Amino acid sequence: MAYEGLAPMIERVKMVTGFIATPNRDVATVFDLEDSYVGSPQMAACVERMKADPEMGRCIAEGYVTPDYDPDALIRLPPDTLGHAYARLLKNFNYAAHFYRDRELRTDADYCIMRMRKTHDIHHAVTGFVPRGHGETGVIAVSAYQFGYPAYLLIDLAAMALSVHPGGAFQQTFDWIGVGMKMGHDCKPLAGIKWEDGWDKPLAVWRQELGITPVMSGDTSWHETPGMVA
Repeated sequence: MAYEGLAPMIERVKMVTGFIATPNRDVATVFDLEDSYVGSPQMAACVERMKADPEMGRCIAEGYVTPDYDPDALIRLPPDTLGHAYARLLKNFNYAAHFYRDRELRTDADYCIMRMRKTHDIHHAVTGFVPRGHGETGVIAVSAYQFGYPAYLLIDLAAMALSVHPGGAFQQTFDWIGVGMKMGHDCKPLAGIKWEDGWDKPLAVWRQELGITPVMSGDTSWHETPGMVA
């Protein structure tokens, strides 16, 4: 497979380092980064890895999509369920279910990007990673490890590189990315799981079935985030 020239990678590095170094991060930069990989050899290789996973491969072949998730309906599920946990996260952090930029589904790469965007916060719910700080670099490390998803991999690499600057929390950054990568190694691939078929399944059962050892304590876990309400 051919490699890209150096210029596109330089532009992506500038994009992602600026994003990480900015206190008030604009998530649109992440979408720009993902979009920049469409048509690239890195994304093509990622798509082939995703197709090789049975669940994600079926989703791609079927063009499997769902309506937008409805947090107001999901929050009414029993407190121990995946659907309730996901809706609780969104409501406590004031996040919208459809927070992401849409792409027209012309290619398999478009599909894979949209699936990653749409299920991102579900990954937070099942892994226990809080949706901020080290919780973000930790949760994206799962998919970076499982599929070599290029945008996520570059974000984590940039986070590690910038953390060694004076005042940077490099050990914590490395530790939590490591936790996410080990989780990605140990658990089943998450991208193609049809969470929508099991909103009412207990979160603990989902984790057991997938082989996830969640982050349950500390400031990198949403389970111990101050002010979280049911």
